[in-house]
Order: sequence, then structure tokens, then C-alpha cells
Amino acid sequence: MMKKLNRAYSDLNLRYKLFIQYLLLLAIPLTLFIAVNYKITSKDMEEQTLYSSRQAFEQSRSYIEYKLYIVKTYLNVLSTNGEIQEILDRGPEYYKDNLGVWNFDIEDIHKQFYLTKPSNDIIKTSLYTPKAITFDHDTDDIIRMDAIMATDWYKNLMRSSYTFEMFPSVIASDGEKEKNIKTITFARNVYDFESLQEVIGILRVDIPEAVFSLILDRVAYTERSSVYLINGNGQIISQSSKADPSGISFVSDTLHANKANTFKEGVWNRETIGNTEYLVGIQNVDDSDWYLSILIPYQDILGSQKKLMKQMLFITLLIAIFSLPLAFLVASSGTRRIRSLISQMKSVKQGNFNVGILHEGKDEIGELSRNFKTMISKVSQLLEEKYALGQEVKSMELKALQAQIHPHFLYNTLDLIYWKAKRIQEQGIYDLVQSLSRFYKLSLSKGEDIVTLRNEIEHIQAYIDIQNARFKNGIRLELDIPDELYACNMPKITLQPLVENSIIHGILETESETGTIMIKGKIEDGKFTLEVIDDGVGISAEKLSAIFNLSSNDPFHGFGANNINKRIKLLYGEEYGLSYRKNNGPGVTVAILLPALPA
Repeated sequence: MMKKLNRAYSDLNLRYKLFIQYLLLLAIPLTLFIAVNYKITSKDMEEQTLYSSRQAFEQSRSYIEYKLYIVKTYLNVLSTNGEIQEILDRGPEYYKDNLGVWNFDIEDIHKQFYLTKPSNDIIKTSLYTPKAITFDHDTDDIIRMDAIMATDWYKNLMRSSYTFEMFPSVIASDGEKEKNIKTITFARNVYDFESLQEVIGILRVDIPEAVFSLILDRVAYTERSSVYLINGNGQIISQSSKADPSGISFVSDTLHANKANTFKEGVWNRETIGNTEYLVGIQNVDDSDWYLSILIPYQDILGSQKKLMKQMLFITLLIAIFSLPLAFLVASSGTRRIRSLISQMKSVKQGNFNVGILHEGKDEIGELSRNFKTMISKVSQLLEEKYALGQEVKSMELKALQAQIHPHFLYNTLDLIYWKAKRIQEQGIYDLVQSLSRFYKLSLSKGEDIVTLRNEIEHIQAYIDIQNARFKNGIRLELDIPDELYACNMPKITLQPLVENSIIHGILETESETGTIMIKGKIEDGKFTLEVIDDGVGISAEKLSAIFNLSSNDPFHGFGANNINKRIKLLYGEEYGLSYRKNNGPGVTVAILLPALPA
């Protein structure tokens, strides 16, 4: 199938080939751009979401801690208030004959509540006492302790080793809540100043649960995010208004499965709950057994990215609609003069050497036309002189052919291209031509087979400049060679094939198609060693062990590692040559051992 497609493509008119190439040139980068952009943007959006969620999460957690601090401070101030302590120390006998004093004391307690109340979030403050109040004189907020001894929250407070306890309303539902207002209860014991162990009262503060649910709503990053505030027993304290109830059990199970200090600094994971994937964050609220948790559906995080993807696809479709006719026009225009030149070549092929060849323009096609005209002129001249010159003409033709491949002809041609590129300000072209010219001058090196290391280094620098012009400066060359080594002799074109192997079979096989080649040199005991180190994909251990016995189909065969190794051994002896080894990290190192022979 592929052969048929290749054959069909090869038989296409150049205009249609260019048209297909333009389409691919447009389609491939756009497709890669969309795919890479989607991947990068998705990752960035996930990171941004995580950052924003953590910021909002941390701010809300700090705000909750601030609310708890206010309540605890308020309870501390009341529990150590001198007037309240004095009233709680009085027994029923004190009020037996002074019942009116009790009414004044109640007003005094209310006054202390009012003066020290730090926030309007506190909707009710209650004081329970075991001895100061007579049986028949309970008020709404100053109550006998007997009335609460059967409640769960009182029992939990008495069992607790902490001064403070906080209870969700499901535990503290003792009939004392404000009607239609769900509240959260905070309680602490009041100890006698003299004994510091005797409980002379209990203070209780009620705060609407809505105070905390409003805070949790601010944490919700997306509309379907669920935010929970639960205690260490897995009991719900509060939750955001649109929270999914199914998430509570997952958070509760997570808390029970881990140690409490695990969540001290916060834990963020990607979890699957049911069939939905979530970003889950859990962190302890300081100085409490409360935990703040958020569940953000990943579908919400990537929702805007999908919208962006649709927009990019729509824009790509519009670009394609406008680009197709334009690409065809450009392909037709670019091949018009070539088609004309082909027509003239066909005429010459049929024996008509008197065609009028147009050679307008100074670009490559114009240059081709002029060279073709020159060639026709020379061919015509040769045909006219053929019978008269005989064997002498054949000899001259051979000399002319030899002159065409002479190095000076190559240098002059490259020089011509260089100045033409410079004239039209094509920096890339004349830089490339300059590198190519330097490369071939160093390759030929006036016919010498032995050159200096300096010559070889300049040779591979020119080669890498040429490769970087092809591969967008993806190859970096680093040198670590002592100055005294540059004058040492070595066989010509030793480093270039090894560097070429590192690029083609190492660096260009990586995903990024970029990398570094380092050349290190050292001299020791009359020998010097060069190492060519790359950070490419490396080589298998099996191929590494048989690298000098590969068949002609292998990439290291030919004018590669095997031939270089043989040349060195033939020139200097069996102790010299190449050796390969795998790097500890990525890539391969080739070591070249040579005698230290000065120039």
C-alpha cells in the first residue's frame, strides 16, 4: 500500500506535489500546535487551579481559625471574670433570704456577656451552674447544670481532657437552639480560682452554622465543587451550599485511614470517587479536631480548556478554507517558470538547439536557466567541433569534467552563492554557505591525510553549524581540550563521522530532538585520548558489544566507527583505536586513543 502511494506521489506533477507539501506544511504545525498547546494549557490550568484552590482554601482555613480563636478568647475571658466567679461561688443558701439579689446578679452576668461579646456571630451565650441558682429561677441563658447532665454534649465535655469542646448541632440538640437556626456549640468548664480543679460552671456559646457555610462557599472553586468542615469523628460541622453529600463518606474514610498529623500541612491528591475524578484537598484546622476538605471535579477544571480547544479548531478550519486556494496559486506560480524550462528542455531533447531560453530573475530558477543556456551553447559548440577535433576534443571534454569537480570550482561556486545570498540579505543562506565552504575546505585539506586536532575541531564546528541550520539550533557543542593538544596530529575526518552518529542516532532520536555533544581531551604517557560524549537515546548493550562487527545495513557501518577504528590501527598499531561505553545518564561516549605526535 505504501509503495503504491509513494509511486503515485512520485508520478504527480510538481505543482501538485508543492500543493500537497504546502498543505502538510500548514496542517502538521497547526496540529502539533493545537496538541501541544492543549497539553501545556491543561497542565497550566491544573496547576493554576491547584494554586488558586490552595490560596482560597488556606485563607478560609485561617479565617475559620480566627473565628475559633475569637470564641475561645471570649469563653476564656468570661470563665476568668471576677464577678462571674464570685456569683458562681455563692450557694443557694446565700439567696434564700436575698432572692432579689439573684435578679441583680443575673443582670450583672448579662452585663458581662454584653461587654465582652466580641462578635455578632455569637447569637447566644449560656451559663450553667450547679449551686448558685435556685430550682425555680432558671432563665433562658442562666440554667441549672442538672438540666443538661443527660445530654450527649455535656457527657462528652466531662469526659474530655481538653478545656474546650466544639459540637455540631446534631449532638447538642437539647431543645435550647434558636428556632429554625442551625447552630454550632462551643463549651468550656469554669474552674474555681482557689482549687483550679473544681468545676463551678459551664459556659456555652452558640454560633449559626451559616457563618461557616458562607466561608465554605467562598472556597468552592467551581459551581460543582464540594467543601466540607467535619470533625475527627467524621461528623459534619458545616458544608458549602452546593456540596455533594456523597463526598462526606470519602473524606471521613480518608481521615480514619490516616494519622491526624498527616493533615497538619494539608494533603492534595487526585482521587476517583464513584465514576468521577476529583482534586481532593484536606487540612486540619489548628487548635481543633476540625478538618477542612474540598472536592473539585476535574471535568470542571478542564471545562474551559475544552472550550478553548473548540475555538482553536474553528479558527484552524477557517485558516484551512482560505489557505487551500492560496496554496494552489502559490504552487502554480512557483512552478510556472520550471514548467517553461521543462518545455524548452524537451525541445532540446528532440534536437532543437535554437530555443530561446528566458533567464529572467536572479534566483535559483534564473540561475538554472542561465546555466542551461550556457550548457546548450557549449553542447552546440562541441557538436560543431566534434568531427574536427576528434580524440583531442574527447580529451578536452575529460579535462573540462575534471575541472568541474576541482576544489577551486566548488569553492568559487559556493563563493558565488554566498555573495548572491548576501546581496539579497538572506542571512541564513550565506551563513550556511560559509559553513559549507569551510566544511569542504577542511575536508579536502589540500589532499593531506594527516591533519592537526585544531583542523578536526574546526571541521566539526562547521559541520554542526550546518546541522543546526537544518535542526533549528538544537545541537550544542562543548569543548574541554587542553591547548597543547590542538597541535597534535591525527587522521583526517576522524571526529566528524562520530559526531554525525551522535546527532543522527542519538540526539535526533530523543523526543525533543535537541542535545549536547562534548569533546574532551587529555594527554598521558605519550598518548592522547579524545572522548565524544552525547546525551542522546544511547545504544543497547547487545549492539554495543558488537559495534565493530555490524553488517553493511547498520548505521555505524561504512565511513563510520568501524572504518575509523581500522584506519587508526593500520596507521599506528593495534593498541590504538576506538572504544564505546554507555553513560551513567543518557547517551554514549566514544573514546579515541592516539599517539601524541606533534605537527
